[in-house]
Amino acid sequence: MSGAKKPPSGKSESTSVVVAVRCRPFNPREQALRTALVIRMDGPATTILTPNKTGDSRTGTHDDDRSFTFDHSFWSHDLDDAGCHSQQHVYDSIGRGVLDNALNGFNACILAYGQTGSGKTYSMMGTPDQPGVIPRLCRDLFDHVTTQASETLSFTVEVSYLEIYNEQTFDLLKEGKKGNALRIRNHKTLGPYVEGLSQFAVANYESVLQFME
Repeated sequence: MSGAKKPPSGKSESTSVVVAVRCRPFNPREQALRTALVIRMDGPATTILTPNKTGDSRTGTHDDDRSFTFDHSFWSHDLDDAGCHSQQHVYDSIGRGVLDNALNGFNACILAYGQTGSGKTYSMMGTPDQPGVIPRLCRDLFDHVTTQASETLSFTVEVSYLEIYNEQTFDLLKEGKKGNALRIRNHKTLGPYVEGLSQFAVANYESVLQFME
């Protein structure tokens, strides 16, 4: 998660960049292969373990083990574990701060990075029963708009949806085919923007979801 500006003192995170990692459950293929668990998390620390000869990575330590400390280490490998970090916990830890900073006038974004199948879509979008960061953030955003709007204060929320693939940018809300790649430019006052990117006004989370589907 990164913000283009440093949040004011006392607002959300105290630094402009927050890094989190998440360990997902084994998928069916990994279960069939009896894959060894090589990740251990303790607070913000994540350790990559070297499996011993028995294939059990949770017994003892090894000279080749490597530990890293992040702002957050989300343990979601065992959903039945009392210490399992839920979708709500992930949102509370990283998503809510992004929304707070945006409402305070700071540029903010969340970047989900990882190989195919690592759980990015689940963490960010989730499922109907277990919504991810984006649905929860959108719902809180519109809750704020609803409660704070008045005769002297109004809000405009706009949505865009783009894809960056092979170093080219495409508008996913453009009707019909994706069309030609768009150009990223820099405005001397507003900063970076995508030239020609569609923007649509939305009034609630359901409207956002319709565009994304």
